[in-house]
Amino acid sequence: MAHPKIAVIIPFFQRKTGVLARSLASIAAQAYPSESLYVLVVDDGSPCPAVQELRDHPPAASLRITVLHQANAGPNEARNTALAGLEPDTDLVAYLDSDDEWIGDHLARAVRALNAGYSAYFANLFHLGDSTNEFDKAKRVRHEDHPSVADDPSLRAYQGDMVHQIATANIIFMPSLVIRVDALGKARFPLAHRHGGGDYLYWMDLIRHGARFVYSTEPEVRCGQGINMWYGSGWGTDGLAMRIVDEARFRRKVLEQHARTEDTKRSLRQRLAELQSGMLQDVVHRLRHRKPVRWQTVRLFYHENPLSLAALKQLFSILRAKLMGGKA
Repeated sequence: MAHPKIAVIIPFFQRKTGVLARSLASIAAQAYPSESLYVLVVDDGSPCPAVQELRDHPPAASLRITVLHQANAGPNEARNTALAGLEPDTDLVAYLDSDDEWIGDHLARAVRALNAGYSAYFANLFHLGDSTNEFDKAKRVRHEDHPSVADDPSLRAYQGDMVHQIATANIIFMPSLVIRVDALGKARFPLAHRHGGGDYLYWMDLIRHGARFVYSTEPEVRCGQGINMWYGSGWGTDGLAMRIVDEARFRRKVLEQHARTEDTKRSLRQRLAELQSGMLQDVVHRLRHRKPVRWQTVRLFYHENPLSLAALKQLFSILRAKLMGGKA
């Protein structure tokens, strides 16, 4: 397929105006044939309505945009709403968040790689404010372990256990993901998980549907604020406790339903113990700094994750180190 029909899915919830315009401009800059491209923006009960954004900041005339509406439910449900609204002859689905931008020839490279016989494509990126790309910064993948595709050393066919990769050192990023509808169109995002883990479980569903992954070593996305909301929740912040709850749910589901090797299972159990310890650390931090504790969230977490001996040992070790260092 020289120019397969692509649907670009954008979940939209913003409190600042003008954000969506940058994402749409980056799509238009891809120079992909307009007759083979359309955009589904899902307004997730946004305080800044998507329709008004399009009126105030008109996108390129070449873009065909449809706005879908739903009551606020989070990005996972918004993406599912868009998947249910795909046009029947759609070949590929590309994901982009409303505050992120594509750079380079993202769509053309994705098409080229997928045409080599693969069903899911993802790419390197720059996180907010970074001048070093994620693959070089995190070093979670050795490109030489994965063969090149289409005589292009910057395109690599992922080899190995992707469940283990995602669970222990994830390398897939939602705003770079492009999938073949005929192979993976039945995969869906899980309900809830609005504080983290929903995209990870979607990738697990892609794997369950037989995804064959190919990726780009070149950065093809520049991320805005949204992706960092999850990573940036520190001790005592309102989002941290619910982030821990949702990450634990994700880890447990992978452990129970997807993990195949003992190495993967051991890593997941270790991470669950760290999350149990992390919830206690957050409570201690809040109490010491006289911040309110969200006891309902804490009770929910430990109801779903009964405190383990490993977590207690880890917590005592961390607290002892902090006390010896004189820091809270």
